[in-house]
Amino acid sequence: MALLYSPPSPHGHFYYEASQLAAFALYVGLLLGQGYRRGYAWRSWLPLVAAATLALVLGCQLVFLAPADWLAWLGGDAELARAVAGGPRSVVGGAAFSLGAVLALRRVLGFRGWGVLDAFAGPLCWALAVQSVGCVLAGCCWGEPTAAGTWGLVYGPGTPAYAAQLAQGLLGASAPHALPVIPTQLYHLLLCAGAGLMLHLVRHRATGRPGGSRYLLAMGLLCLGRWGIEFWRDAASEPLWAAPIALAGYSLPGLGLQWLLLLEAAALLGGWAWLVRRGRVLTTEILVPAGSASALVGLGLLALTARLAPGTLSLPEILVLQVLLLAVLLAEARTALRALGRNLPRLAGLPLSLLLGGALLLATAQAPAPQQHLSAAEAETHRLTFSVGTLHNQYDERPSSGCGSSAYTYGHRTQASGGEVAYQLAPDAEEPLVTTVGGGAWVGTETIDLTGVKGTPSYPPAPDYLGTHRLYDLHLYAEGHQRWRDSEFGLQYRLGLHAGQLGYSIRGNTDNVRRLNLLPETMLAFSYGRKLFGQFDLGYGAENALGSYATRFGLGLGQPLGGHLLAGVAVAYHDNGDPNSPSFGLGFVSARLRLPASTGLSAFALEPYFATNFNRHNLLSLKLSYQLSGK
Repeated sequence: MALLYSPPSPHGHFYYEASQLAAFALYVGLLLGQGYRRGYAWRSWLPLVAAATLALVLGCQLVFLAPADWLAWLGGDAELARAVAGGPRSVVGGAAFSLGAVLALRRVLGFRGWGVLDAFAGPLCWALAVQSVGCVLAGCCWGEPTAAGTWGLVYGPGTPAYAAQLAQGLLGASAPHALPVIPTQLYHLLLCAGAGLMLHLVRHRATGRPGGSRYLLAMGLLCLGRWGIEFWRDAASEPLWAAPIALAGYSLPGLGLQWLLLLEAAALLGGWAWLVRRGRVLTTEILVPAGSASALVGLGLLALTARLAPGTLSLPEILVLQVLLLAVLLAEARTALRALGRNLPRLAGLPLSLLLGGALLLATAQAPAPQQHLSAAEAETHRLTFSVGTLHNQYDERPSSGCGSSAYTYGHRTQASGGEVAYQLAPDAEEPLVTTVGGGAWVGTETIDLTGVKGTPSYPPAPDYLGTHRLYDLHLYAEGHQRWRDSEFGLQYRLGLHAGQLGYSIRGNTDNVRRLNLLPETMLAFSYGRKLFGQFDLGYGAENALGSYATRFGLGLGQPLGGHLLAGVAVAYHDNGDPNSPSFGLGFVSARLRLPASTGLSAFALEPYFATNFNRHNLLSLKLSYQLSGK
């Protein structure tokens, strides 16, 4: 009745890493679903989820270090990191640290009740169940040998169970496989899935229950069940407190971990019984705006990941944390853009500088990155770049009526978000005309309203085009570069097309409204070496096409299609009421920022863009991109 399993390779097999990635993705996905169902503000919920996930990841390792070494390890001590990296990890420590992070930050982020704890119970149970599949396939966390003919797992040579039994003298050197072992990994899977299913089935009965009681009940049952499973687990497979506890010269029965689990179960279930007995005293959950605390928590998490030594996090952990920290950054960017539209002079500088610092710290989250300055051989690589972004554009329009400007001023406010992907072709020896092709999709809204009246006592009846209109931009482009032989001078160019519902323009009088559906995109840049260039562009990117179509002239430092800083003047085509000047002139600054390749952190790039006429026309956009390379 035993099930034989032998992985193809004894070390570094992908089964455990794949299960770990699936478990983290499920954990985060379920938490985001909980936040949506409970109506939590994303600006408060995302930093809390990110903090709980980071604490879960780090706690699984910190539990194996003495408390005196925690600060040194978190501070990037390379020797400690090497000692812990690749070693055992325990969810016992991860769950405890995650709980501590939620308790420490819940009030800071605006959660005044204890009900927020309940949102973490189900996702953790299901994530642990998925992770148990990896334990089965990788062969860790195995049980004690079981009698022949009974249900058990049999692992082949090279697996941890086989090596442990060989060291214990239970196997001969030529044994074809290990002795059958109790499937403790499957028991743990059933325990976690059962707890998660129980929480799901009684979710409707939770109404009126004290906040936090569901979390205490689920975690208490998990600890109690794990305490029982430890009786069947091989001590060689338990890395955490596997030795018995000696008290007054007497060795207590069981492992040290079992006593810890028993105490935790008693405390958690006792707390649950106490809350339930108190009744509905703690059912109300009060949510208050987090304010700038959410940005500070996000930057703190980014700073913490920046301090970790290389190799501290596994690839699945890096991927999940990068996605979460990116979501925190974008939530703050969206808030900053909304605030920008309401109060530009006071808020324009602070959010932008805050987001710049946050994005640069994000790039330090142990992300692999391609080199920024490439050799001739490295230049033969393909590159795939993914970008996400958000923009906010506002301006006033006073169309001409034939005898001068209209009596009415129309305010346009555009907000949009989107994503893009670009593929860099491998250049050949003759430098093809097109080196990169790309495209993207942006969606948003444009609101048009009457912002002022000139010489009239009241507003006229609102035309049909006033109000909020849906915008979308489907964007395709191709770009390339040419360099003259034996010269420092080069030419960079880009041609593209914007199609969709790109914006609305009032022409001639208040009854003549034109919707923009197609707009061309052009960019020409003349560069000298890799340090100086001049650029002319028309409709360059969604930020210069959605809402108002802009032409720009600028001088820059760096490379037009690489890292650079660009500043100049822009012209946005809409009527400001002056027949001799039918467009707004703006000053602008834009950049593509990437950390130096010597840091190994250049996979991320931040692209901020700010344009203003220092009056009623202001535009701010922010894009974050991640680059993958391959031969």
